[in-house]
Amino acid sequence: MIVNPEKPNRLVHILRSKPLVLYGMGTLGHAIAKWCDSQNIEYIFADKNASRKQKSTEKAVVAPEEIKARYLDANIVVSTNIYFDEIKASLLKNGFNENQIFSYTLFVPKNIVWPDLEDNINWDLMRPSVELFSQWIGEEIKSVVDYGAGQMYLKTFLRPDVKYYPIDYIRRFNETIVCDLNTCDFPDMKTDASVFNGVLEFLTTGEKLLEYACGRTTNMMIISYMTVDKFPSVKARRASGYVSDLAEQDILNLLRHGGFRLTKKEPDPLDKTDTIFLFEK
Repeated sequence: MIVNPEKPNRLVHILRSKPLVLYGMGTLGHAIAKWCDSQNIEYIFADKNASRKQKSTEKAVVAPEEIKARYLDANIVVSTNIYFDEIKASLLKNGFNENQIFSYTLFVPKNIVWPDLEDNINWDLMRPSVELFSQWIGEEIKSVVDYGAGQMYLKTFLRPDVKYYPIDYIRRFNETIVCDLNTCDFPDMKTDASVFNGVLEFLTTGEKLLEYACGRTTNMMIISYMTVDKFPSVKARRASGYVSDLAEQDILNLLRHGGFRLTKKEPDPLDKTDTIFLFEK
């Protein structure tokens, strides 16, 4: 996540005026914390998993229920986009006022797209997700196309005899098949399986790509996607670089029309609000 406030000097002045609580210790929370460190702004964290998260930082970490008792006069930055609305509502209910509560949107630039985010991605965090759905790829699968292949983690979990086709918008490896999926100039290939791991959210052509892939996939489609059912705020989605807003039913309808049925779905190990779907013919 990119942190680049539009009015940094004013924000620094505000955040130094009172004790500061950063509510949320996910990727966005740590990015905001790093920026605060660079500005010599003191803070403590609040997180629902305070006891476990304390092991990962030298800063104090308190449980949400402790904030009212210990930091009622503090400024609070809600440093999570997914749960922003419910956290803010809870803080207001517990006696904090609007002037004390600050949104993560103050820290992120507008109109973020995937290339802006790439240099700040911790790719290794994605490996558990890939390992989970790679177990769904059975012996009958002899070829896989990986849309938005990234670091090609999927290849490391496939059998050596499986033909692997990594699609990406830049050449990360010699075998990368370079394709800008936002142009609808999709690669013309047929495979047993098609995989979309955290890529459709960043495409304006996501629905068209799924329709296209349905006609060129013989066995299974694996899709990881943050649906609007789990992450409804369009403003927060745009701050995350998402340009696609599909509900789960939208995906089910698209795949059903393409001849596929949902046979399994699991929460993503990286983020439980994300869902990994398995569709089969």
